[in-house]
Amino acid sequence: MLEETGTIVEIKDPRTAVVLCRKSSMCENCAARTNCHTGDDGDGDLRRIEAHNGLGAVVGDTVKIAADTRSFLQGSFLLYILPLIFLLIGAGAGQLLGQRFNAGPDPNLLAALLGILFLTLSFVGIRLGTRHLSADNFMPRITEILVAPADSNKGDQHGNQNHRHQ
Repeated sequence: MLEETGTIVEIKDPRTAVVLCRKSSMCENCAARTNCHTGDDGDGDLRRIEAHNGLGAVVGDTVKIAADTRSFLQGSFLLYILPLIFLLIGAGAGQLLGQRFNAGPDPNLLAALLGILFLTLSFVGIRLGTRHLSADNFMPRITEILVAPADSNKGDQHGNQNHRHQ
């Protein structure tokens, strides 16, 4: 499970909250990065991440969000490994076709062209195929409310806050 901590800055709907987090090195490889947006505050080190809000967190809450490792690996495979496989298949097919036809184009040129064509087709296929997948499959979830804003403190008489877990 990949976990981050951040502050809720917006409630999009009863099930979705926008959490402002510091960008980590995991962000670049995350399958859910399409649900993330660079912060509007001018600080490129912050990310706005849409997350499932099953705990009913409100704006101002500091929360822990977690993304499923399985979703992370599936997304990484779709975005990196699958296009590489298509590139290699295209290049191999181009090389074989070029060698088979002696009077045809240079096998290396044909390998490069077919490799690029297959790579492009893989991205188009991924784009079209993932439209049918719900973004909810890759969206991180709020797993814990760490700190609630002072005005919604429902803690005990000493000001201790109750942690709410999923």
